[in-house]
Amino acid sequence: MSRKIRIRKGRMAIFLLVIATLAAAISMNVYFYIINQPTELREAVSEVEGIPVITDFIPVETKERPGQKRRIQYIVIHETGNPGRNADAASHNNYLHEEAENQQKSWHYTVDANEIYYHIPDNEIAFHAGDGLDKDGGNVRGIGIEMCINPENDFEQTLINTAKLTAMLLTAYDLEIDSVKKHEDFSGKHCPDLLLSTGRWDEFVGMVRLELKTE
Repeated sequence: MSRKIRIRKGRMAIFLLVIATLAAAISMNVYFYIINQPTELREAVSEVEGIPVITDFIPVETKERPGQKRRIQYIVIHETGNPGRNADAASHNNYLHEEAENQQKSWHYTVDANEIYYHIPDNEIAFHAGDGLDKDGGNVRGIGIEMCINPENDFEQTLINTAKLTAMLLTAYDLEIDSVKKHEDFSGKHCPDLLLSTGRWDEFVGMVRLELKTE
């Protein structure tokens, strides 16, 4: 085989390798572009089946709310873990606003027996699941809901309110019931603590199912 033929074949092999590499890179970029497309934000509501929803967004581009859009895959259920008096939804909303510049800890909704506070748009990441920025984790893919446990709060009504909110979000974003997750599913933290300690997680999921059927 002549030297010229070997050179041509060598160049062709390099050319084909470059084309294959570019094709793989384009395919990967298209894949990540598709899976990271943000879900359109649902229409804003002022109530969920008679439960007032107070929208008071945390300022954007703070530690709590970087403003990064994402595709929604989960509804992640938490309890505040705060048994102090008056630690209701309004109190937690104030706390988030006061600490917005200081901590990378946040969630989308806080629910008590009387109302729901809405802190961060559904289609933006928040820091509630304890799994950093894992691309398929609860922070990046989940809407975080915190339930109040303060002593003067009616926890049973809080469960009902949370089930209604969860069902509304599942419907709004075309998610199945299996998309309802515990904080524990992402970081191993024993949360929502009361539901897990009393063996009521499946009961709560059943409440959400019932709300979905009655919509």
